[in-house]
Amino acid sequence: MLKNFKINTTRDLLAPDFACYQMNLNGPVEAAIAAGVDPDLLGSWSKFAAHPMKARGFFSRVLEAVFKGQGNFDELNTNIQTENWSGTRVAMMFVSAKNTQMDMIDTIANETLDAWRVVTLTGARKYNGKKISNRNVQKIVSEVVEEAARDNKSVLIISNNLAQRSFSIPEITELYLAYDGGEMGATLQKMSRALTPGNASKTGRIFSLSFDPNRDDKFDAMIVETAVNIKRRKNMTSIAEALRSVLSTVDIFSCTKDGAVALDKDSYLAAALARNAVSRVLGKVINLSSVPADILAAIAEGNSNYLRNETQNRTAKGKTREAANKKKQGTAKDNADAKLIAKAREVVVSILENLDIIIEGTGSHILNDAMEIIRSDVEYQECVAEEFGVDYEVIDYIFANNIIKQEHAELMYDAA
Repeated sequence: MLKNFKINTTRDLLAPDFACYQMNLNGPVEAAIAAGVDPDLLGSWSKFAAHPMKARGFFSRVLEAVFKGQGNFDELNTNIQTENWSGTRVAMMFVSAKNTQMDMIDTIANETLDAWRVVTLTGARKYNGKKISNRNVQKIVSEVVEEAARDNKSVLIISNNLAQRSFSIPEITELYLAYDGGEMGATLQKMSRALTPGNASKTGRIFSLSFDPNRDDKFDAMIVETAVNIKRRKNMTSIAEALRSVLSTVDIFSCTKDGAVALDKDSYLAAALARNAVSRVLGKVINLSSVPADILAAIAEGNSNYLRNETQNRTAKGKTREAANKKKQGTAKDNADAKLIAKAREVVVSILENLDIIIEGTGSHILNDAMEIIRSDVEYQECVAEEFGVDYEVIDYIFANNIIKQEHAELMYDAA
């Protein structure tokens, strides 16, 4: 049947090239502090997002440098870094601020970029009398882009949660990640906003605005996930080999005052492994949302006593509370569950990063063999508990129930 369908090479050519840039925010940070901004409000995007107006001197300097080339921060001047000086621009920036802070960020951006059209997307805002939602956000932004093009103006789209998926604006060629960390899947979705096909010459450029480029792992998620898939599909012998294969096809630049410098693939690989990129990505991939609360508590606290609770019969709970109380308590429970999952994930990542203790410590080469040895030796069990700060039974449960899969272990042990 497939022989009746031909490859559409024209459509393939429309898929944009893309390039990744690491931007160091140290210059605007130091300038803002020298101008009187409280240092405690800087150092991370989450700190800025908590009090945007108090740190407006920092944010305005970043916007001026990136989009207007001002402030003598050439390492942030996108025109210099991309060597692209022509025409109007359509850029998008994702921030980590809550809805209540987005109005302040919008005010700073509009005052700073007075010659641009700034459209700030959040569920708390309205556009032409209509409340912005995921259902209408693409139509609203398309209208803004069209109006700006007629007026020969550039556009900056700022969002915290809206428009990170199912949002296709071909004119977007620049994507700025202005947040710390972030869930891997969500980051990949956000990056894709600059990769909607446009004309055949389009290049989607993704910029990570980082307070510490040496610890910036936003691009690691994309690279490691692709490498894992390639290793599996092509049956490569090592994750390092797969990572080199991916890096040979991806342009990653470090932004300097003299322009963008392509990062050496082996140097990037070494840095990624040094900052435990593989374990961080795998830690985010591992699904803990479906793990029972007792097990999450056991992992988070490292206490096997919680495991014993799992075997106890749970009494069915009737619907005895009012809906309003249930909603209020549900929100509190959701927050508590999120914190428990985050803490359990830290433990899982720590186990991944130290698998050599289990494997090499037992003189094994395969995780399953190592665990079999430990199961039959109390002394080994005590050593594992001492090294990890987690009861052996908890670690055994994690592996036996495929919370950490054999494939994850192999990837980590190979990357070590």
